[in-house]
Amino acid sequence: MRKRKSNRIIIVLTIICALITFVSVFSKSLLKLLYSYKFNMDIKDASAVGIIGGSDGPTEIFIGSQYTTHWVPIIFAILTSLGVVYLIADRRRNKHN
Repeated sequence: MRKRKSNRIIIVLTIICALITFVSVFSKSLLKLLYSYKFNMDIKDASAVGIIGGSDGPTEIFIGSQYTTHWVPIIFAILTSLGVVYLIADRRRNKHN
């Protein structure tokens, strides 16, 4: 009984991780297409730059990059693959017993 419950939890978590991976990978490209269609601008050349405190003190310049967003799909893809491997190994182990 306890083994079935843990397998169901692992199946649900694996499916959730797979959905998060799918959405995070394809949302970036789909959002670029949506923005380029809606605003008629080339999104490839866009970058995020923020300037704070230009005239009244020390100036801070923040430059946004995309490198941190790539970790989310990588981590959830690894979790998805680990869940699939565990479920396949568990099914084979139960089949032999």
